[in-house]
Amino acid sequence: MSCQRRVMPFKVLIWPLFMFVTTVSSQQRSLSQADGPGIYNKPLSATPEDLLNDPSGRAHLLAKLGNPPEYFGSYPYPLPEGQYAIDPKIDPNIVSAIPGNDSPTNGSFKVVGNSGMISVHAIPFSNGKILFFGRPAEPYGGGDPAGPGIHYLTVANGTWTEIAAIYNTVSNTFEPFHIPEAPFCGAQTILPDGRGIIVGGEHINLWYPYLQYGLVSVRIYDPATHTIDTVATMDRGRWYPSVMTMPDGNILIVGGGQQEIGGWGVSDAATSKGGLYETSDMLMGKCVPNGGGSSGDPYWDNPSFTIYNVTSNSLTPSLTLTILLEAYPINLYPYLFLMPTGSVLIVTGVQMGAMYLTADGATQDEAIGYLPKLPYPVGPNQYTPVTMLTLSPPGYEVRILVAGGTSEYCANTKSPANNQSYLIDVSPGANHSIVTENLAYPRIMGELTNLPDGRVFLCNGAQIGLGGGGGPRYSNMKNFTTVAEVYDPSQPIGQRWTTVGDTQIPRLYHSVAFLTPNAEVLISGSETSSERRVQIWTPDYLLNGKPRPSITSAPSSVAYSGIINISYSNVTVIDRVVLIRPSSATHGLHFDERAVVVNCSSSGSTSIACTAPPNSNIAPPGQYMLFILSDGVPSVANYISLPIALSSEAAPPLTAISTGVNGTITGPTSAPLAAEAPQGPSAIADPEGTAGEDPPGFAEAAAGLVAPALSSSNSASSSGNTGSNTG
Repeated sequence: MSCQRRVMPFKVLIWPLFMFVTTVSSQQRSLSQADGPGIYNKPLSATPEDLLNDPSGRAHLLAKLGNPPEYFGSYPYPLPEGQYAIDPKIDPNIVSAIPGNDSPTNGSFKVVGNSGMISVHAIPFSNGKILFFGRPAEPYGGGDPAGPGIHYLTVANGTWTEIAAIYNTVSNTFEPFHIPEAPFCGAQTILPDGRGIIVGGEHINLWYPYLQYGLVSVRIYDPATHTIDTVATMDRGRWYPSVMTMPDGNILIVGGGQQEIGGWGVSDAATSKGGLYETSDMLMGKCVPNGGGSSGDPYWDNPSFTIYNVTSNSLTPSLTLTILLEAYPINLYPYLFLMPTGSVLIVTGVQMGAMYLTADGATQDEAIGYLPKLPYPVGPNQYTPVTMLTLSPPGYEVRILVAGGTSEYCANTKSPANNQSYLIDVSPGANHSIVTENLAYPRIMGELTNLPDGRVFLCNGAQIGLGGGGGPRYSNMKNFTTVAEVYDPSQPIGQRWTTVGDTQIPRLYHSVAFLTPNAEVLISGSETSSERRVQIWTPDYLLNGKPRPSITSAPSSVAYSGIINISYSNVTVIDRVVLIRPSSATHGLHFDERAVVVNCSSSGSTSIACTAPPNSNIAPPGQYMLFILSDGVPSVANYISLPIALSSEAAPPLTAISTGVNGTITGPTSAPLAAEAPQGPSAIADPEGTAGEDPPGFAEAAAGLVAPALSSSNSASSSGNTGSNTG
């Protein structure tokens, strides 16, 4: 079988600079850029010799990747249903419900179907369909040939395995779906018009022409036409990137690796495979860069951001982002949150920083200022879930909740999970102190999901280890945690976490969870246990016997500050109306998850008039689930869209708000700050650093300075018979 081959143009950005960290006073913390050694004694993506002869580092990257050819893979690849090894519309009754400690207080868990594809990634759409996708089975990576097998959607008499399925939440059945360019370990979210976008992915585990190179691909999935197309090619590969919808509706793409590079930690899972990746550092429990697959390799780090334009399908040139350099080597899959000021809060490693990001660069949000370091890092392979609590008028205070993760910076498969949560108010003017509380269970690789009543649901994960593993024998987590917990921010400190139901199904690495329009939580996945059962958690608020409000009419779209007229039945009083953006889940991240309370005034016992959020900083354009609540009981949601704002409706421009050590810092229209000269020795910390100290690559610098990122190849691997069990 053949396919068209097309050489992609690439853009070379010549900027032979390395990052240099300096330590200055806490009042004037900054990151400087200068010629000289890198902050981790390694360059960003090319050796000094390469930079002399090839400033873009392209030759270095091609040599590392084996000089693979390039392919264009957005063509349709239809497959008759008969080619699949199982019936695509398999009866979900092959799995049975598991009784748990269901009660009006704990909620209820129920197995409802079979996901078809193990749910490494999930995009829920407003038509009731979910796109699940992941990676192919062994022997090409991600499976366990000695066990039941990771994926059983085999194609062409077992020659290939499918990597995606469309799950129908009405019938609880699935159909296989083909994505030509490998999306595994990329990022995904829902565009303002309701289509799905998938960014980045894999360069290994490929079968040409069936499954092709996906590291640089930007793909659009249309749930109405059931089609997927590659619409843009990034200038750098991105594995483990993050995405977020900007106030103008464009998509921010941050971080990742230029190839699959593994996570930071010591993995003895590799030892169980016959010592394939075993090193003396692993056996001693050391975390070292480029440790034979056990940790992130700085040569492949991609500490940059780009912005995808949803109208022109174009991308801005990648720009290096300082906070990702500071967070190295735990800087993959950074958490991104749009702030009410219009800046972007980035949480990565132990670092937090709020900055305005544009095609011209980044500037710090001085209204928020410097934020504290987290006690323990978030991100691969520590996998600590992070979410933003519900925003409420008039102040729209921003509180970030961090739950569990690992209990040490250099974690391994025997490290105990963290049993604490951290709440940080990152609002302008807040003191940004960290409120620490105890979880009922230590938990790594959990999932945090915002509920309509303002609480947060925590599920999945394990009590020992770190994220990673490729199959039932290769899990890096142990002692799974099946009892879920709920966080209630309205309760006194120390009384906010309570346990609820027991899923009785281990959900370990590569699981997902997200809110449904029925105000329930859908839970699926766990690649390391070959789990395909789909569960629904019905919260206590639907089991307490109180009447449930029902929306009888509501608009399908509304302008910012516009009026939302809602008619309802079954109750006489509505005490809360909230918009919740559907989130796309993977690896414990919920891209674009956001809950916003709206102001309302009653128009009688059957209708209510509410005011939409004032601007796209509070609620970026796109689809939202509209819930009304009566006495704490939410309705089934109606979908409502906030359109991309016209110029007259856009969030107000930000003017100069502070004069700092580098001059005036302005809002999104300002240019990036000029680089300072070095102010002191580089701050390379003790590599054995623990909580409260600076691990390698961490500095006292503030986030926000950028430099043009070194361009890499758009190359695609021509063979995919080398697997990896990180992902």
